[in-house]
Amino acid sequence: HTMDTPTTTKDMAMTDISLQPPPGPPPPSQSQSKPINIEWGKYGEGQGSRSQVCSSCDSTVWTSVTTSITGLGFLWFLLCYCCCCVCALLPFHLNTFKKFKHVCPNCGALLKTISPKLTTTNIICIFICIILYFIMILSLIYLPLNYLGLV
Repeated sequence: HTMDTPTTTKDMAMTDISLQPPPGPPPPSQSQSKPINIEWGKYGEGQGSRSQVCSSCDSTVWTSVTTSITGLGFLWFLLCYCCCCVCALLPFHLNTFKKFKHVCPNCGALLKTISPKLTTTNIICIFICIILYFIMILSLIYLPLNYLGLV
């Protein structure tokens, strides 16, 4: 018999094991390694202080961030507040309705203003809520008039 072909089941099992790659991920090779890119500021950009160079005082500072409600946020609040709706408080909690102003703590110069963009989903939800709001107002006007027999 030859050395290349196993004759017993023990020899066959040993040959099968030696031909199989080891369990787990393959070892990294020079051709497979890729650099890892980390993207900063995609989610939640503008919510916190950041290191930035101030052009007024020429120093690198951690910005002071102030938050204010946008015009759309105030409009949302007024429309929902008129109906005693709990949704009126959304502009005070969602970043979509806010502006973030980054200010230099040394000289007080405005470095950057960030307003999060409305997504398509946000626009559709706002549009549906406005339509439901007008339907509710029309029903609040129509029902009493119908009850009094004026319509």
